[in-house]
Amino acid sequence: MIGTTRRRNTMADAELVFVLIPASEFTMGSHRSHDRGAHDDEMPAQRLLVSDYFIMRHPVTNAQYARFMQETGHRPPLFWVDGLLPADKADHPIVGVSYYDAIAFCAWSAEATGLPVRLPTEPEWEKAARGADACLYSWGNEWKTGLCNTSEEMLNGTSPIGRYSPQGDSPYGVAEMGGNVQEWCSSLYGPYPYDPADGREAHVYDLHNRDLLPKLLETGCTSMPESNEAAVGKSVIRGGSWRETKFQARCAYRSWAAPMHRSDDTGFRCCYEPKE
Repeated sequence: MIGTTRRRNTMADAELVFVLIPASEFTMGSHRSHDRGAHDDEMPAQRLLVSDYFIMRHPVTNAQYARFMQETGHRPPLFWVDGLLPADKADHPIVGVSYYDAIAFCAWSAEATGLPVRLPTEPEWEKAARGADACLYSWGNEWKTGLCNTSEEMLNGTSPIGRYSPQGDSPYGVAEMGGNVQEWCSSLYGPYPYDPADGREAHVYDLHNRDLLPKLLETGCTSMPESNEAAVGKSVIRGGSWRETKFQARCAYRSWAAPMHRSDDTGFRCCYEPKE
């Protein structure tokens, strides 16, 4: 395993576990010669240099999100009956949360740890999923059943984190990247080639600003100021889910949604850059 883990007790019994993704170049996107079914928005493929960062080994779970709610009064996810954590699903990925809910969780975790916790950018997510060798899936170039929770598994819902580890993990030891839930990224959706200077990362919130946290938690973050670019943009969603097929489980697959969108197969995971 290339990645190394780091644990952060941000929430007492709901610990976040991060994996180090070391600095290196990787291939982002798809080559038609390598993946004939690739969508046009996955091309052209390009080599990108990504600096060191830590990313959560698993998506944020229901238990972790429940602790966040308890400490902040944040609104519950869309599908929690009476606002209560679903029975026997504490270790399942959180779903029914918007982009704003996700960044509120990140802001709260940043406040608790003193680390610049945030959502991963689109390149950070893809690199953690496929490694430096441009694999089609997290585990390699061939589809194999039983390595991730997609519709082929016929579970019709989320599964506990770790169910498909380590056999379905990425080269860095990051889990659940091919299925279970698709995940919010910080980036705005845009055409390739990826260029962080073209505005797709300009909306990312400064989580070092302590005045921001109350605004994110206010009335459940159903909206943000009109001047905020993300309020009217398309936020990137990455990964497959229990509802999607093996096609969406490919590491280069891209999707998007309005930042207010909440669904039963979309969650998130956090990342941060190490302090210098």
